[in-house]
Amino acid sequence: MKKILRQAKRIGVGIFLTSLFLFSSQKSNAQIYNDSSKKYHVYLEPYLMFTSMSGTTGIGNAPNTFICVPASKVFSYLKIGGMLYAEVHNDKLSFTSDLFYANLTEDASTKNQVVSGTATLKQFWWELEGLYRLNPWLEAGVGARINNITAGININATVTNPVDLSKNWNKSQSNTWVDPLIVVRMKTVIHEKWLLQLRADVGGFGIASSWAWQLQPDIFFRASKLLELGIGYRIISMNYSTGSGTSRFLYDMDEYGPQIRIGFNL
Repeated sequence: MKKILRQAKRIGVGIFLTSLFLFSSQKSNAQIYNDSSKKYHVYLEPYLMFTSMSGTTGIGNAPNTFICVPASKVFSYLKIGGMLYAEVHNDKLSFTSDLFYANLTEDASTKNQVVSGTATLKQFWWELEGLYRLNPWLEAGVGARINNITAGININATVTNPVDLSKNWNKSQSNTWVDPLIVVRMKTVIHEKWLLQLRADVGGFGIASSWAWQLQPDIFFRASKLLELGIGYRIISMNYSTGSGTSRFLYDMDEYGPQIRIGFNL
């Protein structure tokens, strides 16, 4: 799984560098996507992400629990999920909001002396950002990601002292933190109605998460003045830890997968 994850990250870096060259080579964009007026416009976009997860969660003095949910099985484990993106923008400024909620339960991996059990993750993210248009294809800005993660484990693990003793841990813990973000977004229009977009952010900086980053390439088709349809891919990584002993909490997770997006220009 680590090899697959490393390959996904390499693909993401490749997408970023290729897109950077593509976007920077564009001289102009079609007006259907770029209103030159100073009037603010509203854009709403519900979307669906087929999430793969790979990483570690740790609660108190229980063994760290490894989680790996492939995209092909996410709906087998997903109890409920919802995603909504919103944006208010004019020709220079954009203010964005991205809400993500998912509740997943998965069999625990037999690592770190874990014999059997389940792990549950309830995830809520809310990204708020402000962007300034530097040129026709590039925007940059700052933002914050509010994270609320509730991790639960019900596992049986081997304890080495005394040797080969099996113990059950049934624990749940919730933590909320805010990661500051530096954000860039690049856009270019192809053949009037096709929009390529690449969004990237980096954050945490040890203020909350030790490190957090995200990469999100998308392609959209403008079906009408009101409606646009998009597909894309998202990689988001967070490494957060706090506390010690019985109050210890660890969330070191990579999530990645394709997305389907339906946008409404209001």
